[in-house]
Amino acid sequence: MKKIALFASALFCASLTLFSSCNTSSLLSSLSGGQSKPTLSFEKVSIKTLDMEGITFGCNYSVKNPYSVGISLASVAADISCNDSKLTSINASDGISIAAKKSKSNQFDFKVPYDSILNFAKTYKESKTLPFTVKGNVSLDKLPVISTLSLPFTKNFDVPVFKPSFKLSSPKLILPSATVIAAALVKGGKTNAIKAASLAKSLITGGTVEDTSLLDGLDLDMKLKFDMNVANEGGSDWKYALSSCGIKTDGQSDLISLDTDGSTEIESSAGTIPLTAKLNTLTSGKFIAQLLNKSGKNPSFSLESALSFPSLSYAPNLPLSYSKELPLSSVSRSSE
Repeated sequence: MKKIALFASALFCASLTLFSSCNTSSLLSSLSGGQSKPTLSFEKVSIKTLDMEGITFGCNYSVKNPYSVGISLASVAADISCNDSKLTSINASDGISIAAKKSKSNQFDFKVPYDSILNFAKTYKESKTLPFTVKGNVSLDKLPVISTLSLPFTKNFDVPVFKPSFKLSSPKLILPSATVIAAALVKGGKTNAIKAASLAKSLITGGTVEDTSLLDGLDLDMKLKFDMNVANEGGSDWKYALSSCGIKTDGQSDLISLDTDGSTEIESSAGTIPLTAKLNTLTSGKFIAQLLNKSGKNPSFSLESALSFPSLSYAPNLPLSYSKELPLSSVSRSSE
């Protein structure tokens, strides 16, 4: 009798579990119109931004809610790896509501440092692109009956073997001829012809301006020339395009624009873009005096540019900004 009682109890429990499971399934099916659970669609991995430290990727996905009640996208967790070598993990709490019978798009970002890219390329002997994978799950909560649910995802994507570098070289101030400078000094009433000729020769050969007011009121055109050397330290195919650049000097609110002496695009692993700033003593006298004396606050060079990776499917003309001080001590001079 004891065995029969135990068997009957077990059968009852099993029946209760089955009934509960069927009830849950039936309720979910009723709420979702026949679709049993939410679904995730992982749309793409794109390059979101570039800076001088690394590449920030954006991952776009959407979740479809089949229920007649709202649910919540609670969190995202994922590992980012290259050839099964883990680079980093991300964990983000979203708390995004998904309305009944609607889909909701979302995005999470992660950054891949250039140095990590180059190290992986060296390890796996890849010169142009590296195979990366983002793998994880999206957690949902506030679901009817079952409360929570995790939706897994895996997406493969290619990372260009790439690291941009910039170097400013050969800065030179180009002065007018000694004759032109001397004539301007005399015309401006700064000194007599003999002293003007001596001072003009001194400025061209490296002399300083002891009294910066000497340049006040003079109308002299000068040029500051230097080269911008651009390189890709990796091996990926790329196209670099300079959009704009300028120099910010101490005491001037506006950038001094720079002209390019040639092409502004580079498609090989490295190239040089010559740059020229046109200066005049009437508008940039203080800066010219700093250049001549090699003293004062260093000017700041900045640029805006666009990068493309022709062999990959990422959007072209990705913005990249760069800035660096131009040491006054490195500026040489000559005359036309």
